[in-house]
Amino acid sequence: MIWQRPQTLVGDVARDRTGVAALEFALVLPIMLMLFIGSFEVTNIVLAYMKLEASAETAADLVSQTRAKTVLQSTDFTNITNAAQQVLTPLPTSSSQLQIAYASVTYSTGSPVIDWHYEVNSATAITVANANNIENLANLGSESSGSTDSVIIVQLTYAYSSPVSYVLNSSYTLSEWAFNRPRYVNCVPTYLNAGNVCP
Repeated sequence: MIWQRPQTLVGDVARDRTGVAALEFALVLPIMLMLFIGSFEVTNIVLAYMKLEASAETAADLVSQTRAKTVLQSTDFTNITNAAQQVLTPLPTSSSQLQIAYASVTYSTGSPVIDWHYEVNSATAITVANANNIENLANLGSESSGSTDSVIIVQLTYAYSSPVSYVLNSSYTLSEWAFNRPRYVNCVPTYLNAGNVCP
C-alpha cells in the first residue's frame, strides 16, 4: 500500500470525475419531474374542458331534436343526461362532480322569459339573470311580442380533480354553456310546462 500525502489526496479527489453524471442527474431530476407532471396536468385539464364542451353541445342538441307532438318527460331528461355523461368518458361523472341545468327561453312578451328549467345533481337553475350571453339570445330567437321562437340553454358544471392530486393537490371547477334552436318545433314542451304546452 502506497501512502499519499494529504495535499495529493485532495488534488486527486478534485480531479476525479466519476459520479458527475449522477450528481447532475440528481440536480436536474426535480425540474424534469415538475415539467412532466405539469404538462400532464395541463393536457388533462384541456381534455376535460374539450369533453365538457362536447357534452354540453350534445345535451342541447338532443333536447332541440324533440319532435312535434312530443312532450319531454323526466325520463327523457335522464336519458339525455346519461348521453352527456357518456361523452365525458373516461372522466368520472358522479353526482358530486357533474351538474347539468336545462332551460328553454322564449320571447312571447318581447323580452327573454324562461319557459321551463330542469336541474340535475343540484345544479343552479338557469334564469334570465344568470344565463351566459343572454344579450346574444336575440340572435337566436325572435324578440317580437307574441313570438313562440325559443332557445334551448344547457349549462354543465364539472368538478375536475387531478389524477396526480397527491403531488399537486389541485381541483378545478369547469363550466360550459350550450345554446341551440329547436329543430322541429318553435318551442320544446315538457311536463314542466302548464298543460304540457309552450307559451
